[in-house]
Amino acid sequence: MGLLEGKKALILGVANNKSIAYGIAKAFYREGATLGFNYLNEKIEKKGQTNSRRDGSTDNNKV
Repeated sequence: MGLLEGKKALILGVANNKSIAYGIAKAFYREGATLGFNYLNEKIEKKGQTNSRRDGSTDNNKV
């Protein structure tokens, strides 16, 4: 059981897999949090969905 199991987090500012927000999202996900994301535009949203699938997430609201 992770430290954030059952918790929800809103992640802002994920621009790519090198951003601080991306690292925070990965750590929160690893600890069991359910994640929500806010994107600047559709181009960045598509990048985020691609990164989440590459990192092993089974749905679009987790990294």
